[in-house]
Amino acid sequence: MLLNEQQKIGLFSLCLYSVFFIILMQVHLMSGIISGLLTYTLMQKLENFLARKMHRWGHKAKLFSVLLLSLLFMSVLIGGFGYLFNWIIGVARDPQQTLNHIQNLFNSISTSLPPAVADYLPDNFTELRANALNFIKDHVLYLQSIIKQLFHSLLIIIIGMIIGLIAGYQQNKRNINEITKPSTIYMQAFKDSLDRLVEVFQYVAFSQVIISLFNTLMTGIFLLVVLPMFGIHLPFSKSLILATFVLGLIPIIGNLIVNTLMFLVAFTVSFWIAVIVLLYLITIHKVEYILNAKIVGTKIHAGICELLIAMVFCETIFGVIGLIFAPIFYAFIKLSLKQLKII
Repeated sequence: MLLNEQQKIGLFSLCLYSVFFIILMQVHLMSGIISGLLTYTLMQKLENFLARKMHRWGHKAKLFSVLLLSLLFMSVLIGGFGYLFNWIIGVARDPQQTLNHIQNLFNSISTSLPPAVADYLPDNFTELRANALNFIKDHVLYLQSIIKQLFHSLLIIIIGMIIGLIAGYQQNKRNINEITKPSTIYMQAFKDSLDRLVEVFQYVAFSQVIISLFNTLMTGIFLLVVLPMFGIHLPFSKSLILATFVLGLIPIIGNLIVNTLMFLVAFTVSFWIAVIVLLYLITIHKVEYILNAKIVGTKIHAGICELLIAMVFCETIFGVIGLIFAPIFYAFIKLSLKQLKII
């Protein structure tokens, strides 16, 4: 099939975007793109909502959107760092109480484990603390690199949010300029590709909300209904359910965090309860992969197997960030090819 001029330019734009994304995944900057897309999408949705609700101030809806989102992001960052700082101060003021909590947790875990497994653990908390200090001394450079990487990733995410805010604010100005000054065919192709990327991101973000709600519902049933039926009551169940929804909005990483918390809480009750919780989490996440592929696939008319293969392929090559970005990347490519009438 011969391609016309518009299809060739659109395909060229798609290839440039794809190469750009692959390079960013290789240099570990994709988190900034995802945070920027999220901020840009929220900005557009909030602006449209404010423009409809505030007819008199509709022309200032974009400015209000920037201010509201900036205030939200600053509140989350300041609140998170403030909570962490207060926790560190609390530990420094009463270190003995913290050590007592850790010792009680260690004793609880030691008594819950089967004897064959418990033999591999230190005999007491003092030995455990000595082993931990020796591990930190032997791997201090590695731990420093991990902390440095975490702060670097946080900085990239913040920069991506700032770029998303700026891009969203400048959108009206670009639209006005395009009315008075027509775009070249190449610039129009790049803009169309960007619009498709934002559209696909909205699909994936919507699917993530659905998955988070599904995960929260299943977790609530498991913790508040299934386990109590067998006389098992997990501590902090309601807090874990809330954390499941909030952290579940963060693809992959959020689930890993809440799963670790749930597993540790179950471990304080019993070793076998922790094993049951782990089996439950594995089962739910397999269902989540299929649900994610089904929701996104319905929007772009892609099969579940296609998206699952793309997710596994990207995770193998690029790691966790590849798994997170795979649905967006594949959906963007397929939607672009469909709208260009190449497939």
